[in-house]
Amino acid sequence: MIRWILALALGVAAAWLAYGRVGALARARTILLGALRALAVTLLAAILFGAPSAPPRPAVPLVAIDVSASSRRAVGDENSAVNAWHARLAAAAKRDAPGADAFVVIGDSIRDIRAADIASLRSDDEASRVRVAVDRAASLGRPLVLLTDGEVDDPESLAEAPSGSIVRVLANTPRTDGAIADLAVPTTATAGDTISVAATIVAGTIATPDAQLRVLIDGIASVPLSVPALAPLTSTRVTTTIALPRGARSAIVRSVLLVPGDAEPRNDTLSSTIDIGDRPSAVFVSTAPDLDVREALVVLRGALNVPTRAFLRLAPGVWRVEGSLSPISEDDVKTQAGAAGMLIVHGDTAWRPRMAARSATAAKALWVPAPPTAMARAGEVARTPEWYASGVPASPLAAALAGLPLDSLPPLTLAGPARGSMTVLTAQLGKRGEPVAAIAARSDNGVRTIVVSGSGYAGWALRGGRSAEAFSALWGAIFDWLAAGRGDVRAARPIASLIRAGDPVAWRRGGADSIVTVRLSRRGGKTAGSTGGGPDAGSRPNSDSLTLRFTGSSFETTSPALAVGVYDVQADGGASVLVVNASREWVPRAPTVRDGVLSRGALSSDAPKLADAGWPFVLALLLLCAEWIGRRAVGYR
Repeated sequence: MIRWILALALGVAAAWLAYGRVGALARARTILLGALRALAVTLLAAILFGAPSAPPRPAVPLVAIDVSASSRRAVGDENSAVNAWHARLAAAAKRDAPGADAFVVIGDSIRDIRAADIASLRSDDEASRVRVAVDRAASLGRPLVLLTDGEVDDPESLAEAPSGSIVRVLANTPRTDGAIADLAVPTTATAGDTISVAATIVAGTIATPDAQLRVLIDGIASVPLSVPALAPLTSTRVTTTIALPRGARSAIVRSVLLVPGDAEPRNDTLSSTIDIGDRPSAVFVSTAPDLDVREALVVLRGALNVPTRAFLRLAPGVWRVEGSLSPISEDDVKTQAGAAGMLIVHGDTAWRPRMAARSATAAKALWVPAPPTAMARAGEVARTPEWYASGVPASPLAAALAGLPLDSLPPLTLAGPARGSMTVLTAQLGKRGEPVAAIAARSDNGVRTIVVSGSGYAGWALRGGRSAEAFSALWGAIFDWLAAGRGDVRAARPIASLIRAGDPVAWRRGGADSIVTVRLSRRGGKTAGSTGGGPDAGSRPNSDSLTLRFTGSSFETTSPALAVGVYDVQADGGASVLVVNASREWVPRAPTVRDGVLSRGALSSDAPKLADAGWPFVLALLLLCAEWIGRRAVGYR
C-alpha cells in the first residue's frame, strides 16, 4: 500500500507541475490532460517501486498430526475410538486449514503424508515431539495447524511457531485409568540382602478408587500393597522391602497394579532388572573411623545406589557394623572384604582381607589418614600443617573435577604424597611451594586403585555451600570411576535397570575393548530389532547382533531404542537381562498445551508484482499517447 501511495503522490505532483499553473479559462480544458498525465506517471512509478498488482493471499497452513500412542490410551473399544479419531482429524483439518496441501505426522519423527492418508493413520509413535513441525512450518513460511491430544513432550517449542498458528486438542472421552509411572529398584545387590522397592502410581483424568500393587521377583510375589484412592492427575509413592533369594543371577522385578474398572491394561505393569551377586558390591573398612568416613559413606551410597557394607574397628580386635554398631568378628570382616567387588580401606592400609575367588579383579581405594598432631612441649605451640587443594591434573577423573572451587576449600592435613601413575588432586602447603599429590590413581591389569592421603576432607562437606558440592563431586567421581571397574567381567552391560520403548539404551563396558559386540535374544520368539519394525518383522530371526562403539576413554555409549519385550544379552564375559517396558506415552499426564490460537496475525504469501505483468506498460503508453493527442487538440506543444 505504501508503494501505491508514493506512486500516486508522484503522479499528482507531475500533473500539477505540467498543468497546475495555467489560467482559469484553460484550466477546464486541461483537467483531462492532467488526469492522463497523473495516471501514466503513477503507473510508471508503481512499476519502478515494485508495487503489487493484487492484494496478498493468506499463506496455506502446514497441518501437523500428532500420532503418538497416548491418543489410544484408555479409549475402551479401540476400533471405534480410532474411527472416531479419524473423523475428528478430518473435521478439524477442514475447519482450521481449508485448502491445505501440506500434511505431516509427528511423534518420534516427522513424515510427509497426503490428505487421503488421514483415514488410515495409526497412532503408534512412542514420543510427542513438535519441534520438527515448528521448524518445518517456519522454513516454509506457513502457519502451523497442530492436531494433538494435548500431551506434548516439548510444548515450549510452540512459542516459536509462525504467526497465525493454531493448536487443536482432540481429547478422548475420559475413563478410569491408573498406571505405574516409575519403579525404583537397585541395579545390583547381594543375595540374601533386603532391598527397598518404590513404585510411583498416577491417576488419569478421572479419580481412581483404592487399588493394590504386587511386586514379583522372577515370578515370586510379595505381600500385596494397598494403594490409596487418587484424585485426577495426581500421584503417590508406594514403598516396600523385599528379601532377595539366594543365587547369583540377573532377576526381573515386576510390579503389577490392580485398579477396579481400569480401562487401560498396558500401563498397569512395569518391570526392572537387578543383578544379584554372591558377593557384596562395595565394602568400606576403617581401622581409624572419623568424620571423613561418615561423610564419604554418604556419597558412596548415593553415587552407587547399591547396598554398601561398612565395618569399623574401634579398638584392636573390636569391630562393629557401621550403622547398627552390632559386633562382628575380624574374620567375618576379612571374608566379606575379600569377596567385595569394590573395597575401600581407611586407616591401616597394611590391613589385608581374606582373598576369595576372583577377588583380584576388585577395585580398591586405599585411604591413609594423617597421623595425630604431636603434643606440644612446655612453651611451644603445636600447629597442624595446612595443605590446600591447588590443582586437578590430567586424569580420567579430570572432567568431573574441573569445576572444583579450589581457591575457597578448607585446608587438609596430608599423610605424605599419594603414590600412583596418575595424579588426581594436588595440594600445596600453606598455598606455597611445590604441589604434592593428595590423591592418585592407577590401573594395573584391569584393577583400578585410588590412593588417598590425609584427613580433613569432611570439612568441605561440613562447611556447606560450594565446599559441600566440591566434596560430593570429588568423592562421587572417585567412587564412580572405581565402580566402573569393580570386577564386572562382562564386556558390556546395560546401565539402566528400567528402560522404556522409544528411549535409547545406554551401555557400559567392562573391559578395555572400544568395540564390543553383544547378542540380543528376545524372549517369545520375536525379533530383537529396534522399534518400528515393518510388517515382515516376525519373519526375522529372534536374535540380533549389536555392535557398540565406545569413543576414547569413555566407558558409556548408547544404541537405538528397542521394541517392548524381555531380552537376553550375551557378551564376552557373561550374560545379562534387558527389559523394555511400554513407552511413556501410555502413562497418564496433564495436558501440556491448550486448544486455541498460538499467536495473533497471519502469514501471507508474496503478492504478484505490477512489473511482472505486461498490461501496465501498455496502459501507461496508451495514456501518454492520449495525453499527447489531447495537447495537440488544444494547441499545446
